[in-house]
Amino acid sequence: MSVREDVPEIVSEFPAPPKFFELYAEGVESGPLPPEPMDPTYHMFGSPYSTMDAVPDLLLQQGRKLYMPPGENGKSDGNPVDYKAEMKNEKLDDIELLFLNMHNIINAFRPHQARETVIQMLKTQVQERRNAARNIRCIIDESRQAVERVHGELHHSTDDSSSVDEAFPAGSNDEIKIDDVGDPVAMRNGNDIATDVAVVKAAVLTSSRQDQVEKSRKAWCMQEQFFAALEAAIM
Repeated sequence: MSVREDVPEIVSEFPAPPKFFELYAEGVESGPLPPEPMDPTYHMFGSPYSTMDAVPDLLLQQGRKLYMPPGENGKSDGNPVDYKAEMKNEKLDDIELLFLNMHNIINAFRPHQARETVIQMLKTQVQERRNAARNIRCIIDESRQAVERVHGELHHSTDDSSSVDEAFPAGSNDEIKIDDVGDPVAMRNGNDIATDVAVVKAAVLTSSRQDQVEKSRKAWCMQEQFFAALEAAIM
């Protein structure tokens, strides 16, 4: 018998339901009533349970619990909170004094708070002005590069017009006229060549002039943008 008691009971993790559930197949009223809970402990699904569960008291130390246990009358201990207590005015004065001291300490911190606020505002303004100065420097660099680029293109266009003059020298027409002064056909051909050269020169100069005007207009627009950005940064 002792050997059988020493053998541990093997319980499945998910045991099958008990056989008596068949008694309640047609309803709860068809079967017998469940037995009363065993006293003081019982086992369910292999785990022990107690029928005398008590809520643990977290305030076992003396003087920590400020409320009365259930079933006791606390009217006799209500004198400390009575509005007719003798020390009421004194306690109210103490509370008022505490609030006045806290308010005074907070007010003493106001100058320091104001200084810190002003310091933060000045730091913000300094950072904004630094950013504005950085933007102005960037715009100045871009404007300087644009002006240098426009000057370079203007010099290049001037060199192109000089090359046109070299390609059509004026002395060639005079030589034709002098050599063939007695030939009306040669004179007419010389006049036609001179006219063509003048037309080509005018076309080249007109195109160069238009480019110069367009570049000057772009430079003026960039200058206006620069001054507008400078004025906005100063404001």
